[in-house]
Amino acid sequence: MSRYGQTERELRERVEDTAVDRVTEALNRDTGGDCPGSCLCHNPTPKRIAELVVKFNDGTLKTDGVYVLECKPRHVTQRTVREELELQHDSRWVERAQNAERLLYVGMSVDIPNRLKQHAQAKGSGANFTQMFPASRVLSVQWFNSKSLAYRAEEITAEVLRENITDSGVYVAQPG
Repeated sequence: MSRYGQTERELRERVEDTAVDRVTEALNRDTGGDCPGSCLCHNPTPKRIAELVVKFNDGTLKTDGVYVLECKPRHVTQRTVREELELQHDSRWVERAQNAERLLYVGMSVDIPNRLKQHAQAKGSGANFTQMFPASRVLSVQWFNSKSLAYRAEEITAEVLRENITDSGVYVAQPG
């Protein structure tokens, strides 16, 4: 048993059984244009975001969660990224994301609806990645019993998605 209350293997199996299937299914689903019914692009009100998140409710009252977002590809230069994000140096993730057709972002939060709103607004309080490549869809949310377990699950989710979504046109980003 790990310090997270589940073995690494159990946590990995849980992520593989849930997140990979959800994300693969969502990526294969025709989105019907730029803004599917589950988009974060338009009307990112608390009510709308809650409607998107509740689809992933597993019937428990957990607040710590890991989410996977699809983000909109766009061309940005290293200079633009440095200026807009006030970074000192070029970022390798910018080049990798530029070469991908589809972009995924894996994150963790103790307040997923609020965090998704920050990502949807793509200004200041969202992650650097979603400020440059705006979040468009929620593909998966998994709930956990503790913040520490969710942090580890975030890392594992990104790893497992990179391993299982072998399409070279998909880039998986994660904080840190």
